Amino acid sequence: MDNILYFDYVEIAPWTYMLAATNNGLAYVGVKSEEKNVPVFSYYPNKMLIQDPKRLAPYIQQLKEYFAGTRRTFDVPLDIAEFGTPFQRSVLETLLKIPYGTTVSYGDIASSLDNARSVRAVAHAIALNPVLIFIPCHRVILSDGKIGSYRLGAKEKLRLINLEKSYLHGNS
Repeated sequence: MDNILYFDYVEIAPWTYMLAATNNGLAYVGVKSEEKNVPVFSYYPNKMLIQDPKRLAPYIQQLKEYFAGTRRTFDVPLDIAEFGTPFQRSVLETLLKIPYGTTVSYGDIASSLDNARSVRAVAHAIALNPVLIFIPCHRVILSDGKIGSYRLGAKEKLRLINLEKSYLHGNS
């Protein structure tokens, strides 16, 4: 595997997102950190980062379209081949099937997988999602209807859910 992650930033209020891709596709979406420890390295510790706005342009464009309400599905390639375990990757691949503007529970995801060990294992895999928004972990909520946690905070998770519902119903 290539040892390089190409990255760029895009400001979409209230965040400045960092997107990083391999030669095979988008591997990371998070927020820009002011800290020394760049969060992408917790997912890909042995990678070298090279800023490449041209290479990241299609991913950034689709993220902007998502927030503008003009994109409901992403069609850029994703690359989670080096992420986690095969089970964790299968959980994330299942999230790609959740329709825009809808939510499902962690239990729903667990019961849809043949090899799901437990709801807790599914929730852990979802919490580790390296490609926020493009792999829509924000669409997974608790079985009692509560939002649950999210890497960018429960308020942001609720904002994404409401954003999708508002565009789904034609409101802006």
